[in-house]
Amino acid sequence: MASGVSTLADPVDAAAQAAQIAHSTLSGPADLVMGFVTPHHAQRVGMIADAIRDKLSPKHLLLVSASGIMGDDAEIGSGPGISLMAASMPGVRMHPYMLDATWGSMDPAQRASKVGETIGVSDEMAASFFFADPFSVPLVNLIPALSACRVQYADQHGNTKRVGTVLGGLASAGNTPGNNTLFIDGQIRNYGAIGITLSGNLQVDTLVSQGCRPIGEPMVVTRARGNLILELGGKPAIEALRDSLHDLNTPDKDLLDNGLLIGRVINEQQSRFGRGDFLIRNIMGGDEISGAVAIADLVQAGQTIQPHVHDAQTAREDLSLLLNAQQLYERPAGAMVISCTGRTQEFFGEPAHDGRAIRHAFDPPVDGAKLAKAGRELNATDQGIPLTGLFAAGEIGPVGETIFQHGHTIVSALFREPEQMDI
Repeated sequence: MASGVSTLADPVDAAAQAAQIAHSTLSGPADLVMGFVTPHHAQRVGMIADAIRDKLSPKHLLLVSASGIMGDDAEIGSGPGISLMAASMPGVRMHPYMLDATWGSMDPAQRASKVGETIGVSDEMAASFFFADPFSVPLVNLIPALSACRVQYADQHGNTKRVGTVLGGLASAGNTPGNNTLFIDGQIRNYGAIGITLSGNLQVDTLVSQGCRPIGEPMVVTRARGNLILELGGKPAIEALRDSLHDLNTPDKDLLDNGLLIGRVINEQQSRFGRGDFLIRNIMGGDEISGAVAIADLVQAGQTIQPHVHDAQTAREDLSLLLNAQQLYERPAGAMVISCTGRTQEFFGEPAHDGRAIRHAFDPPVDGAKLAKAGRELNATDQGIPLTGLFAAGEIGPVGETIFQHGHTIVSALFREPEQMDI
């Protein structure tokens, strides 16, 4: 895999420059190019695609417009920008698709079957990369269908697992309908969804870092309706939440100024819950008279929830823990990052935090003498893994065996050759 980034103002020149940079380090033919463009280039995606084809001649080409993009060590949040990832993938089958989500009153099983047929699921599926316009796709039905359509199997312990994963995000270049651009193999759209499914000789490992930590105490939902939590532990939800937060220390109370979030336990069979065991959702509002709290998710009685906070330090720590685990495995050939539009330089106080953390997580360790020196080494011999990404209006990725839409989150795909199992 090879990446290329350009900030040239002219879209054709920028595309040619980014493609040439990728071409200069790609060791084989370009089977696939996936890339992201800022709003400045969103209306010139056709021209950009032609320039990329001239340099790389990819078999498949996918482009998405975004409010901000990342590539290698760069974050481009204002001004023109193009970030590309080119891949030579022998033995990998690629299935590009477009999806309008016009299924009428299908039941969930029918919807999952149709979605699976459209995106090309199989028992050799590694991952499907899915990108959608947020104004024209009913994600409340589509995300469960994307999750359920994957092939099921039972592991050695009898647990139900699914083959492959689905990850991606929502185009973020436009704030109104019709202003996002999706491109797949010559087709340009400003509605619906596009994607490409990769199967065969490939391993795609995913990181989903929600960047939040639990505070207060876990509570059981005792009454709920739709997205309303009516009671927690037999108390009105607002009252129970206030009681849970009453004894917080001062630093945690200060973080509440950034907003309180709700984490819903994913696996209720666990005896205790910690960071990573929750699906994080925004609180939409509350009603003092009824005591109900509305969240951005459907809730059922018997589920466990816990208040969460979101801050830069927690986000750094959470991603670092996930990357530590990934360092036990082979160095990836490249990475794609789908990050929340809130996880920018303004949030972290430094540019491209998420991209640089992932890109350099697999660098060789620095010897003690260099580590003791102040500053950052220039022209280091190892430049990190190739990386491209976007800041999305919503991130899509797995938690456990289920695919969810997220906020405040980074979703990353790490591309590797399949592990060889000794028999």
